[in-house]
Amino acid sequence: MNGGRVTVVGSGRMAPGIARSFLLAGADVVIAGRTASRVEAAAALAGGDVQPRPIEAASFEDADLVCESVSEDLGVKQQVFRTIEPWLRPDAILTSNTSGLRISRLSEHLLRPDRFCGLHFLFPADLTGVVEVVAGDQSSMETIESVARAVEQMDKRPIVAHADVPGFVWNRLQLALLREALWLLDHGVAEIAAIDAAVSDGLAPRWMGTGPFACVDLGGSATWAQVADEVFPHLSTSDRPSATLRGLGEAGATFYQWTASDLAKIAALRSATLEVGRNFARDRFLPRGHTDASTPSGGDT
Repeated sequence: MNGGRVTVVGSGRMAPGIARSFLLAGADVVIAGRTASRVEAAAALAGGDVQPRPIEAASFEDADLVCESVSEDLGVKQQVFRTIEPWLRPDAILTSNTSGLRISRLSEHLLRPDRFCGLHFLFPADLTGVVEVVAGDQSSMETIESVARAVEQMDKRPIVAHADVPGFVWNRLQLALLREALWLLDHGVAEIAAIDAAVSDGLAPRWMGTGPFACVDLGGSATWAQVADEVFPHLSTSDRPSATLRGLGEAGATFYQWTASDLAKIAALRSATLEVGRNFARDRFLPRGHTDASTPSGGDT
């Protein structure tokens, strides 16, 4: 986005990090919202020369890319699009930071659905190293490629979802693991802290260097296939959140007891870990792609 103009719509928790990500990529960034005090606070958190603006034509007419980040409500987002799309240049790209709404549903009433796609940042947007670029049914390949390049200019890796499926890529993987973690807890297999440790101290460090497919290559696909044959039939297939998670949500409760000091410490730790992971990923060995050639087989899962 070097030299480009970006408008971020919304002033909630995600907006400052999104704006900062574009700013660090060299873009001229505006945060537009309906409440002046919230927009000014979001722009201040983003830092730099991010400009707070109202939702009006002047905030959008010069934008090369617009990233909507308002509340996760289909009707609210579509109303925002109806308001701002007529102000955009014909070649401008409109994106949504939705974390779960279908891109094709969001674009139902757009004038130029081919210039629209999902642009899902993870929190905190300025520290996480990946961004999902999600194609809707009518998103053009030119749009997807252009947005993916913009993500790369932020020094982040675009995770391109070529199909508009619920949860995209990130949340499907994350929630699949959460579903199994809840099963282990609900069936008394392990306690909360032990399950968390299996991920934070076991899977997470391993996956920082190699994702699941690379782990299969390193461990040997024959071994992994054998273990999968044994374990897959026993994994959770529940299509509803467990009673444990629903109960916590209804009560506004948490798995752990947190003090304000605890929350501050863990937030700082997570931010530091994300920064380490992002720096590590810049230099990480990247495989060339799929191959049918033989791979190392160490019998390791």
